[in-house]
Amino acid sequence: MYPFHAHYCNGFGDAFKRQVRLLQPGFVWMDCFGKVLGRPENRITADPAHTDDYGIPNPVVHFRFGENDRAVWKDMKQNAEEILDAAKCRMLVNDNPEPTRFASHETGTVRMGNDPRSSVLNRYCQAHDVKNLFVVDGSCFTTFPEKNPTLTIMALAVRAAAYIAKEAKSGNLWRRKRKQSA
Repeated sequence: MYPFHAHYCNGFGDAFKRQVRLLQPGFVWMDCFGKVLGRPENRITADPAHTDDYGIPNPVVHFRFGENDRAVWKDMKQNAEEILDAAKCRMLVNDNPEPTRFASHETGTVRMGNDPRSSVLNRYCQAHDVKNLFVVDGSCFTTFPEKNPTLTIMALAVRAAAYIAKEAKSGNLWRRKRKQSA
């Protein structure tokens, strides 16, 4: 199997092969994950000039790291260096001045909340304005830590499904028109 760390070793030929073999018995990988703060300028808009086959505008992602995000990145790198130095490890990769976005979980854009003026969905992922529209994915998160969102999304889906079943059974999601007698 090709050693994963070879991707980060410089050089070529015999010198490259020696470096890869030297590091093979004790390669350590360390990842750091940090929260990116929500900011109004980080958003998704629709581009009416570019549409899909159905005429629906393509989404445009607007995203830049803020000062806090860069400070978190710098702090994580410093802490990682201290840990690796204490373990007598040699740092191979540490040249990114910006966060690398390695483990990105895109969330947000369809905010969940109690107030329709500041949110799109209620606590059951139901749209405030359309009773039978439910958005059950990570877009309902108002903020997000660096953890994988899968289990939280599953929990929200279970809660939404139970609510949908209850509301559908009682007829609160839609109203059928009664047939007029002739």
